Amino acid sequence: MNAKKLVTARGVEDFTDALTGYIIVEADSHDEAVQIFSGHPHLGLFAGNSIAVLECPSPPS
Repeated sequence: MNAKKLVTARGVEDFTDALTGYIIVEADSHDEAVQIFSGHPHLGLFAGNSIAVLECPSPPS
């Protein structure tokens, strides 16, 4: 099951991307989160592998 849907104000559409998984980590800063993954073994498995490190801000209160 690899179905992916993109929901926007215009509606819902199918989409594809190269993402195959995700993990949520807690770090004191974005730079610290980047350092956590800088030596990850995934990076050496195949040429072109990468890890996107995205900030997930706290929900508004």
